[in-house]
Amino acid sequence: MSANTERLPYPKGLSRYLIRLPIWVYQSGLGRLMSGMRLMVLTTWGRQSGLPRHTAIEYRTHGSKIYVVSAWGRRPNWYRNLIAQPVVRVRLGRQTFSARAQVVEDAGEALRVLYLFRKRAPFIYDPILTYLSDHQSVNSRTLPDVSHKFTIVRLDPSSEVVGPPAVDTNLKWMWLVLGLALILLARIFASRGRAK
Repeated sequence: MSANTERLPYPKGLSRYLIRLPIWVYQSGLGRLMSGMRLMVLTTWGRQSGLPRHTAIEYRTHGSKIYVVSAWGRRPNWYRNLIAQPVVRVRLGRQTFSARAQVVEDAGEALRVLYLFRKRAPFIYDPILTYLSDHQSVNSRTLPDVSHKFTIVRLDPSSEVVGPPAVDTNLKWMWLVLGLALILLARIFASRGRAK
């Protein structure tokens, strides 16, 4: 299953940092905000380094299963990492758990997943799916024609496996620094106002 991922440039430079922004939000302790946006942090074991690797990715759920779609097909490191080691860690808001990753090969399941993604905002997903599938038009009627072109991964939560450590909330200290900086700025502006 592979869409025309060559058309979508792989993130570099500033776009790479923007894609990582949700990870920093989780690290700052505001991960609950991301769950409303259906963004989670997927942690895989690096296939070469053996170190935990974190990726922010959009997801949809169906029952207990969690699904993600790769906009870059099989190219992303997170995808290649979970192929090498399918036991992963998922962070959804404050909740973290281990899961077993499995590439979706079943056409019916793939179609259901794409319906889940486009159901929330077809005006956003139809153009994206059209662009990635290289199909003339993608909508609810044509989705079955293109569902086989996408790289979809199912994450099955499991208490029987232990995945890599979840992304840590190690940036909570920044709120203290930010608060102190705001107090300092307020005092500077207040003293300037009194000096006039």
